[in-house]
Amino acid sequence: MQAGIKLITVLVFPLCGSLLAACAGIGWENSSFTHGGKVSGNSAALARCTVDKLQSDSRWMIRTMQYQVFSYPDIAAMELYAYHEGKLAGTYARNSPSNPDAVIRYGLPTPIIHPGRPGSNTDKEVDPDYSFVLTLKRTDNATAFATVSGRKYESRIAWDTLEACSASE
Repeated sequence: MQAGIKLITVLVFPLCGSLLAACAGIGWENSSFTHGGKVSGNSAALARCTVDKLQSDSRWMIRTMQYQVFSYPDIAAMELYAYHEGKLAGTYARNSPSNPDAVIRYGLPTPIIHPGRPGSNTDKEVDPDYSFVLTLKRTDNATAFATVSGRKYESRIAWDTLEACSASE
């Protein structure tokens, strides 16, 4: 009887551990999404419309995102970084979206005027844990070239929202 219990113990625990380790990685793939294309409208108006619609989205994960905006007036471009709640530097209880007593500023944050070009993180305080980055570069007075890259779920929603804003312009 003792030998049978030892055999079961020797077989069961390693098999359970192996099964647990094998299942731990399933479904947790944090895939990325990158998309780009021409959209109609002014880049500042498109950015404002996109943020407004994302902040009024019915999904709490999208609605509570916080944004950081960089503006490049020399090349007529904007970068919009989206962060999950609490990931953006400067988020405290007094301005956290999850605090019902917080003073929350909705809409597009004031753009930080930045010399340089989009995508370069030199002299820019960008937390690498952003959810997605939306880049808008004006091509002419009526259109802009947009790219979005980041986490698959949030980036797809941002792209669809940007296209909806472009269609309504």
